[in-house]
Amino acid sequence: MFPDMDYLSQVQLESGWQLQRYSTVDSTNLRLAQLARHGTQEGFCISTDHQSAGKGRLGRIWQDSPGKSLLLSILCRPQFKLEDFFAVTCALSVSAVEAIDALGVQGSIKWPNDVLVGMEKLAGILAESGEDSSGRYLVVGIGVNLNQNFEDLASLKRPAVSLGALLGREISASERESLELDLLNRFRTRYLSIQDNFSYHFAELLAAYRSRCSTLNSFVRVVLNDGESISGNVLDISNQGHLLVELDTCIRSISAGEVEHLYR
Repeated sequence: MFPDMDYLSQVQLESGWQLQRYSTVDSTNLRLAQLARHGTQEGFCISTDHQSAGKGRLGRIWQDSPGKSLLLSILCRPQFKLEDFFAVTCALSVSAVEAIDALGVQGSIKWPNDVLVGMEKLAGILAESGEDSSGRYLVVGIGVNLNQNFEDLASLKRPAVSLGALLGREISASERESLELDLLNRFRTRYLSIQDNFSYHFAELLAAYRSRCSTLNSFVRVVLNDGESISGNVLDISNQGHLLVELDTCIRSISAGEVEHLYR
């Protein structure tokens, strides 16, 4: 598919979805966006052992070393409204927590879609939308820390943890592939259900998200994109994924920002 990248293998999934694995990619999200603009159907996924130019939320760089992370992006073409696209990252974050739970590690979701264990970040999700002749598309990517050691994690300069550190052993390549497929199949099931009947299945999905979201009912500090900082108790998460924060004089709806959990 990409002559400039080292192709490893392809996995055919149910519902016509397929996964292509590469050893190194500049950015799995970037490559899928290129394919989307050329009409590639939804359900096409790319994973890699290493990203040379990975991206995180809020313009950050996603740093990884070969074989130390699970790096996966999925192409979606949602049939529901643009303002409901939160449902896609909602489905991916819930699927990630469930897949990690199956390994014996209890995680939670930090709004909007980071996966935490305790107060430390285990995984991050980045969604990027665009439009082509077929309509809108959404590329949603996830990076899970697998084999980072103490020095790797300390270099991130923020609380972070890896699955290997939590389990006390290195995660093998076969275990990484098994986790990748489990996460992907969980997501595919949830995503296709909301494609089929959004109003019915999104209510179920949002309930699952809320039940695993550690930001809910926490006292937080939120730094907004314009630099404004607010603090308050999180009352709820709206159907569009907005954080509803109780301030002294009002309830503020937050669509984007950097959240810090102060206490729960």
